[in-house]
Amino acid sequence: MPLQSYGVLAGRAVDRVREGATDTPHYQIRVDTADGTSFRIAVNVQSQESPSELLYVVNENFEHPVTDSLLDLGDGWQPLPPGPGGSNLDYVRGNLLDPTTLRALPPDVEGPDNDLADLLDHYVERAIADATAALYAFGQRWGPEAPPDKVFGFTPGNGVHDIHMNQGNSAAFARDDGVWQDGGLIVETGPRPPWTAILLRFQSQSWTTDDRTGHARSARVP
Repeated sequence: MPLQSYGVLAGRAVDRVREGATDTPHYQIRVDTADGTSFRIAVNVQSQESPSELLYVVNENFEHPVTDSLLDLGDGWQPLPPGPGGSNLDYVRGNLLDPTTLRALPPDVEGPDNDLADLLDHYVERAIADATAALYAFGQRWGPEAPPDKVFGFTPGNGVHDIHMNQGNSAAFARDDGVWQDGGLIVETGPRPPWTAILLRFQSQSWTTDDRTGHARSARVP
């Protein structure tokens, strides 16, 4: 079954929290939209399955038709129906990246510039400091909900998670498989972009997936 509420959030990054060594660590980003609504972007930095290190690729000169469609969407949360031709991400079918360029990083270890949280800091902190920068977070929405956000404390609680490839999963997570519903982060710096794309994949996910269901069809390579 694919994700139930896939889409993209566009807004201003205003804060971030590194969770460090926990059972399921995330890199948490607070994003505010023009109407004053706050969201928490929960980015996985470690897998629950072995190997635990995530694969990543960063493209600081991201040129792709999806960026033109993002400018047309506007600010805030935008649901995206499944299928090609829109703003949806699909790592396998969308020509977003060369899978052989993906590299593994640990979630959060001592020392500078040597883990996934450090890498995310580099781009997110730059976006926080730049009043012209917009952050686009692709994934699955939760909320609005009555309890205050557990990390940043704003109300109502709102957020986006599954900020990673969402197909080719192992049997334990195959329920989340689908096509044209992958997650990721894209940062626009202005007044005219360049764009930076940050794309994440679990090592337990297969690159070869069914064109209808997104389920794994072969070994997990490359």
